[in-house]
Amino acid sequence: MRHPMQDEIRALEARRYAAMRDGDTEALAALLSDRLVYAHSNATTDSKESYLATLRDGSLRYLEVHFETEAVLEAGPGAAAALGRMSARIHRYGAEREIASLTLALWTKEGDQWRLLAYQPTSLPKA
Repeated sequence: MRHPMQDEIRALEARRYAAMRDGDTEALAALLSDRLVYAHSNATTDSKESYLATLRDGSLRYLEVHFETEAVLEAGPGAAAALGRMSARIHRYGAEREIASLTLALWTKEGDQWRLLAYQPTSLPKA
């Protein structure tokens, strides 16, 4: 039986990926912690500010996004880790490419709101 927190984190992950695909930086801003560390599959990292800026200026666009949250682990009071897989077709650095990763998203409770604190993908080998 799943804990209600697990369902809440799964729903937040779905909202986050939908906002990424839709380029909805307002929705993403509400989901991201001001302390965010967002790693990319090419080993670069962004803060909340720099990540949102790449989406706003079009230097990063998610053309298609597919994801599956495989497990949500409680990581202490007010913290949860969402483990899953994602694949996407993106436009970055002036070129279109496909990515596929195992993912770890760390969510934390800030006041009464869950916010994404850290995101870490591990690239999957090309098939």
